[in-house]
Amino acid sequence: MTPQSPPRSAFRDAADVLLVFLAGLVLLSVIVVLALRTDAGIRLDRDVVASFEVDEFRPGRISALLQEIRIPTMLLLTLIAMLVVLARRLWRVALALPLLVIGANQTTQLLKLRFLTDMPSDPAVRVSMPSGHSTAAISLAAVAIIAAPRILRPLVCLLSGAIAGGAGLGTMAERWHKPADVIAAVGVVLIWAAVATLIGARWVEPPQVRPAGFDRAVGHSALAVLGVAAGAFVLHRLGMEPVPGARAATLVYASLIVVGLTIGLGLGLIAVLADRRLWRLPRAVAEPVPAVVTGPPTTTTPHTATGPHTTTRPHTEGET
Repeated sequence: MTPQSPPRSAFRDAADVLLVFLAGLVLLSVIVVLALRTDAGIRLDRDVVASFEVDEFRPGRISALLQEIRIPTMLLLTLIAMLVVLARRLWRVALALPLLVIGANQTTQLLKLRFLTDMPSDPAVRVSMPSGHSTAAISLAAVAIIAAPRILRPLVCLLSGAIAGGAGLGTMAERWHKPADVIAAVGVVLIWAAVATLIGARWVEPPQVRPAGFDRAVGHSALAVLGVAAGAFVLHRLGMEPVPGARAATLVYASLIVVGLTIGLGLGLIAVLADRRLWRLPRAVAEPVPAVVTGPPTTTTPHTATGPHTTTRPHTEGET
């Protein structure tokens, strides 16, 4: 009888996608509670923003870069990513990419305008969480990572990390947003990246893992964090500095490290998920059909002219 395969588990098959979705949801929920519902978190956010020196020696340069994040630019970059994916015949992934961008940015606007509109401890203060510019830049970075071929994905992690990190940290440098606003944007993008992967995934067990010369779970995240550090260096050259004072410097650099790591690790998580679940099926190859065993195994002995199963008798005259 043919052996029965164990029953498939939908949860096991989609566990990696669900984990990314839950990571984004938990990150968003925790930062909302800490930054909007606790006095310590509210004070810390305000102190960090007040510690940045705005436009110390190149006024307006960071702001000019941030203003390049516009709807036409987002549409163009998303369309390019869709064309790259369509060239690899990943039809469902191509449909998922604009859903990621639109879903993440609309969720951010919905949270800012409908749900997180005021701070319970001070209703007069209007909440700016999540950061719209950060959500736009990080969602475009996620789209680039998902659309990139696997061989180029490490390089794309580095470049997209620099762009997303520059945008997210730049909103803090210009005092447009608090650190919690940028971290909340990462949570929103993780949620929608999981949704996009759920739409475009190849459901095989186990998911495809490409043998590589380095551990991609570490490599992707490390390169994305390195890219964020490069973006922070560019911001520094454009004028991002702390105000004079040891406390201000500590708050600024600590916030840059925490927010930068969050952005880089979030993009690395999306890259690993794309490596495992988003890939083009190879051409169909005929698989051998397993033999059906209906009885006890038998031993087959090769037949030869002088083998053990052949009886040789001397030839006598008259025999035919």
